[in-house]
Amino acid sequence: MPLDSALQSQLTNFRALIEHSSDVIIISDKDGIERYVSPSVVRVLGYQPEELLSRSQYLLHHPDDRDRVRKTFFDFVTSCCATPIVFSFRFLHKNGTWRWIEATASNQLENPLIQGIILNFRDISDRKELEAQIERNAERFRAMIANIADFIQIFDKNGKLLFTSKPTIYPVEVINQSDELLWWVHPEDRPRVTEAFHKIVSGEIPEVKAEYRTIDENGVMRYVETYASNQFDNEAVGGLLTNIRDITERKEFEEVLRQAKEKAETDAREIERSNLEIRLKNRELKKLNDEKNELMQMVTHDLKNPLYNLQHEARSILANPDEAVQHTAQVLRCADKMLSLITNFLSIHSIESGRILMHFEPVDLLEQINRVVQLYEEALRQKRLSVTINWPGGPTAIRTDENAVSQVLDNLVSNAIKYSPVGASVSIDVTRAEESLIIRVQDEGTGIPLDEADKLFRKFSRLSTRPTAGESSNGLGLAIAKKLVHLLQGDIWYENHAGKGATFAFELPVNPSA
Repeated sequence: MPLDSALQSQLTNFRALIEHSSDVIIISDKDGIERYVSPSVVRVLGYQPEELLSRSQYLLHHPDDRDRVRKTFFDFVTSCCATPIVFSFRFLHKNGTWRWIEATASNQLENPLIQGIILNFRDISDRKELEAQIERNAERFRAMIANIADFIQIFDKNGKLLFTSKPTIYPVEVINQSDELLWWVHPEDRPRVTEAFHKIVSGEIPEVKAEYRTIDENGVMRYVETYASNQFDNEAVGGLLTNIRDITERKEFEEVLRQAKEKAETDAREIERSNLEIRLKNRELKKLNDEKNELMQMVTHDLKNPLYNLQHEARSILANPDEAVQHTAQVLRCADKMLSLITNFLSIHSIESGRILMHFEPVDLLEQINRVVQLYEEALRQKRLSVTINWPGGPTAIRTDENAVSQVLDNLVSNAIKYSPVGASVSIDVTRAEESLIIRVQDEGTGIPLDEADKLFRKFSRLSTRPTAGESSNGLGLAIAKKLVHLLQGDIWYENHAGKGATFAFELPVNPSA
């Protein structure tokens, strides 16, 4: 191919590249007057090339950019700099909008083929908008970081602080000066937090939330809550990303709530205890009131009849002095009945009020049994009853209270006599245990129905079994006996033997504790 043809072909190709380029190629003289504008200006800025030729585009520059662009252009021209420069500005589009242009200027004034400034215009509006968006987002992020109460911090794998969003409780250089891992964490919490740190750094766990204590520069203990995530593979972070929050006030509030809750629970338990005491007191008061009513009823019933009998016998003596002896005996029996009733009332009251004290001393138990039996010789004779005493042999003395034992025996023996039929027998059997004696009093009466056995030792209990000769019963004897036996450190119970009468047994220690 001839040289001219080859040159012409290259020029054609160059012109095609210029005309179809996405950039605008402009050749300007040293005064800023455009001598050439590539056809691509139509696509980029909306103007026809001839609209921009032989004139300066100074008025098409944004007012805020004109002086800067003009100074940049003429400084470049006058400096005769051979190195291209790049600058950007806003240019008025044909449609009236402002477009960001990035211009690359190359000084070709000394090039005889060009003799001008080559300007390469590129529309960077989209890039500028993206950069502005990025800057707005960055500014927003910086504002968020600066105004949140939490600390955003990044640590390396050795626990060194790489970044902090705000000053920490210690300066960064102070935190990083020690080689001890997490040295600022409270010693009691450090092993637990260090273990979590190793797990998240090694990738064993992706994230962790931990609470711990730390001491600030003023020596004040602070509670801290930290949320950490492994971001070592994240190029934007490149470390352990932590969100640290001071929760001291929350912890103090939680402690106040805990104490308030404990106090409320304690108060509730105290109220419940008080309510229980009140219920128990009310129950006791009701019991006492019921006993008072029973007592009044019993006093009215059991004292009224003997008093009537006393009046009757007294009138009989006045009417028939010759029969005074007979009637006097009946007067004595009525008086004895009233005295027994009053004595029992006084005994149960003294025991329950704690006014009776036990005096432990050597007492001959066999002698006491015989003495009580002798007291009832007349009653035994009238009902033709026989009494058998079975003693196991050996010593007959034990340490106990003589009056109390006598009263217990008296109640049990008198009951056996009352409920025995005429001509029967009463047995008193004594057996030895390891450290005690057991005394059983058995009659040959009808016994106690099993469904009434639980009432036996209650005050004022009225059973269906009645004395065989109309003797009086006020329901206090067994109750008194039980309380006295317990004061003697023993026990008392009822033994049921079907068809063999009633058996009452009580056990006394041979050597009771002081």
